[in-house]
Amino acid sequence: MVAMHEISHHMGRRLNGWNYSGRGMYMVTITIEERRPLLGRLVKSGDEWSVALSDAGRMVAECLREIPEQWPGVSVTCSQLMPDHLHFIVFVKEPQAKPLGAIVGSLKAKSTSRWLAATGGRRGEARFWAEGYVDLVLLRRGQLDCMIAYLKDNPRRLGMKRENPDFFRVVQRLKVDLAASGQMQNQSIADSPQVLSCATPHAAYFSAVGNRFLLGSPEILQVQCSRSIFAYRRERLARGGWRIMRDADGTPIVETTTDEFEAKAAAALEAARAGATLISPCISHGEREIARRAFGEGLRVITLQNKCFSPMYKPGGRLFEACVKGNLLMLAPVNWPYVPGEKPPTRETSLVLNRIAQLIAGDGAAQIDYKGAVMSGIDEAVAEATSLNVSRKSPFPEDLA
Repeated sequence: MVAMHEISHHMGRRLNGWNYSGRGMYMVTITIEERRPLLGRLVKSGDEWSVALSDAGRMVAECLREIPEQWPGVSVTCSQLMPDHLHFIVFVKEPQAKPLGAIVGSLKAKSTSRWLAATGGRRGEARFWAEGYVDLVLLRRGQLDCMIAYLKDNPRRLGMKRENPDFFRVVQRLKVDLAASGQMQNQSIADSPQVLSCATPHAAYFSAVGNRFLLGSPEILQVQCSRSIFAYRRERLARGGWRIMRDADGTPIVETTTDEFEAKAAAALEAARAGATLISPCISHGEREIARRAFGEGLRVITLQNKCFSPMYKPGGRLFEACVKGNLLMLAPVNWPYVPGEKPPTRETSLVLNRIAQLIAGDGAAQIDYKGAVMSGIDEAVAEATSLNVSRKSPFPEDLA
């Protein structure tokens, strides 16, 4: 799948087996109780966004600066106060007697005490900070620079989301009519293993984020690539599985490419430059690479994924920029529930997502060899994944669009 950095806003994320009292660098996030905008307000000057700190925000900033005094061997590398939360990067240069949680807890307790004193409140009557915190252990080369850039970019990102709220709203039941169009309507399911028509056109429902108007594009072109014609370089992880290797700029390193792939990529991008919207589950490396190039050029893309979006989902990196410009729509079958972390694709989910892409693309669908799979079975699986029914309900509150 296209990389999607999902943020689930509970306050209990931890790295199992990590020594939180030892030397390390962490990006920490803490939020105001009930997400009240107590720390400041977002302001725009020209094209620049920033946060004008409130009295409470200035008190928190002062407490941050005092961390090295209270905790020798600990420094705050970077911080960003937002209206309702705080990000800061902590560098534990020397092992501590207490773990990271104690450092965060002391910051929260000190700032809460000062806030209560300034407002005349009493402890127990109202909470300043929400319970807990989120930490990310910075382990990889270049990760610190990426996190500093992310923190500094937070005001702009929030401003862009407020100016384009519909492109970032998670819709849990977006209706899409999966009906074949034009020449494909005359084909039958028995014609070929590559048949494109839909046996029983029906209303399909998706969990969605992005520009829903892309579904009305006059031309939607499906991108489908065999794994044999393009591959990124990968490395095996100690905990199992594989990870795509990237250069210092975060760009995936290409291991294998072919003339066939480059021709396919050039044709897809040329069509997109001429106004077509690309659609793909982005399962193979080649499909991901074409999507990556399309994002880089500001072209329009619809992606499919194998799990619903959490209500607090936030697109990151290229996906964020594409959402801001209205160039991206992400869809997931409504009956494939959200699960935290990565969800590896299976043959069944890959067949279903490729089939959905065909049916949405219509005349722009790719010819796909489903390698022995029964087409009627694939269409039944599509219907099961995308239909609203009493036996398999969406886990989220009803949100029709």
